[in-house]
Amino acid sequence: MTMKTPDIYTDHPPSVKVALCQVHTEPWAVQANLQRTLDALDAAAGEGAELAITPECVLHGYANTCDDFARRMLEVAEPAAGPNIGRVRAKARELKMDVVLGFAERGDGQTLLNSAAFISRDGKILAIYRKVHCRDFESLRHAGRFTPGDTFEVVQRTFGGHTFNIGLMICFDREVAESVRCLRAMGAQLIACPLATDTGELSQPINYADNEMVTRVRAAENEVFIAVVNHAVRFNGGSFIVGPGGQTIVQLGPEAAVHVESLPVGVIAAQFHNKPLGWMGWGYRRPEVYARHLGPDPARR
Repeated sequence: MTMKTPDIYTDHPPSVKVALCQVHTEPWAVQANLQRTLDALDAAAGEGAELAITPECVLHGYANTCDDFARRMLEVAEPAAGPNIGRVRAKARELKMDVVLGFAERGDGQTLLNSAAFISRDGKILAIYRKVHCRDFESLRHAGRFTPGDTFEVVQRTFGGHTFNIGLMICFDREVAESVRCLRAMGAQLIACPLATDTGELSQPINYADNEMVTRVRAAENEVFIAVVNHAVRFNGGSFIVGPGGQTIVQLGPEAAVHVESLPVGVIAAQFHNKPLGWMGWGYRRPEVYARHLGPDPARR
């Protein structure tokens, strides 16, 4: 029987050492959450990580069930140039390690965004992704407070002399097919996904379309690695990485943990995205047909 997709470890493709920093956070405890995040980054670097990923809104907590969530989140949110973000940037520079940091970003005036910053190993912010797809309870368009973003981000980075494209998305983005589709079209090979919601066990039989099954599908249909990093304890942890064939690479338990995985991201360019038609139908797409049927959302006309 021929495998549907290539063995990702054959020929030892170039790799990236990725750290899942599953931090135990407390709602609104910014300084305590910051210190735990810095400690997790220290642990990641100590295990040789080249890229560390944190949960969604890791510094500021994510207590969306709180009655005064909007007011309190606005109070603790900070701009990308804020002091707490600055401490993470300094830590990235000290450790010489890239960091994807989930944080509540205060924009102009009263604007609040659910963001992920890509911080380079020399402490520079290379990109800030603002969550495009916000559920009704978090989106300003409905009953929430966050203003949705309107663009995706892919950052090109070099590790061990090899160049890789790393995309960014946040939590619910993975449940909307176009998120990963756009990132794949932008060249993403590995997608970092900060998270703040309960996770299911990938080792269990799939009987319904939970978030984890959907993430495996997104990885497979776009032939990318996806690394999802959750809060420990509060949102039951379960951070995980899935591969371009939808395979489970690793999944953590519920407790606070830092896990470093050497991902053969080089296999994406060598064995997947280099195929004109792709393994999962990328080259067979017909955008001109879809545009006639999809177009603008009728509800927003």
